[in-house]
Amino acid sequence: MTDYSDFESDVFSCKYEDETAVICLKADSFKLTTDPHHFHDMLECMNSIEVDEKIKGILALHTVRFERIKNMQTFIQSIQKESGYVQKEMGVTRYGNSVKRLTLAINDFSKPCVVGIQGQTVIDAFGFFMACDQRIAGEDLSIEFPGLDIGVTPMGAVAFYMSRQMGANKALEILMSKDPVNAEEAKQLGFVTTVVPTEQVKEECRKRLEEMYKVPGVTLSLTKQLIRPKTYELEEHFELSSRLLWSSIVDS
Repeated sequence: MTDYSDFESDVFSCKYEDETAVICLKADSFKLTTDPHHFHDMLECMNSIEVDEKIKGILALHTVRFERIKNMQTFIQSIQKESGYVQKEMGVTRYGNSVKRLTLAINDFSKPCVVGIQGQTVIDAFGFFMACDQRIAGEDLSIEFPGLDIGVTPMGAVAFYMSRQMGANKALEILMSKDPVNAEEAKQLGFVTTVVPTEQVKEECRKRLEEMYKVPGVTLSLTKQLIRPKTYELEEHFELSSRLLWSSIVDS
């Protein structure tokens, strides 16, 4: 069995630091979810943390520092260019199922999970981030909308969490905008919990986790069950999301 207390791959790393598992996401979300080997590693890593009594929570860091928008658009277009409906549907289904499984794993995780987000990120990735308990943004955060220019709907659960958090009308307004959302705007909209200088993101995440560690584990887990979406709600959303993504790819 893989030891995730000191794990390193091209896509993510995990290192146990005292009572906290620090996971660094080093590549675009689609690279994690479309590579079966890396995807299996991530799910197994989360399961290992869940059952390890010595580890109280996850500190996740989104540390990608390169141009992301073009990468996401290229990935989507690679599905669009597949010859025939069957190949396109396989691409959409494979990606959609992986995104769903990872989102459900984060949403159902019983221990505290705080994510630090830096630099440029695509709106689709916030389906993962909004499933976390708290989201700490660096001042350089810029949320981008890569799908609009190439005619595809947002992927993952971001629309689901947004509509619950800010209402359907505001969520639609944001998703239809091509203007990037900066860190302060993200805080006002509820995308992130707070904004700190970029170099202080990890420190702030750790502070938030330590405060959550003071709450008895059972109490925290049960409280999360009260406010987290139910599995069937997310599964219904993903069924619709995959269908609409498929339609937008075929029609574009």
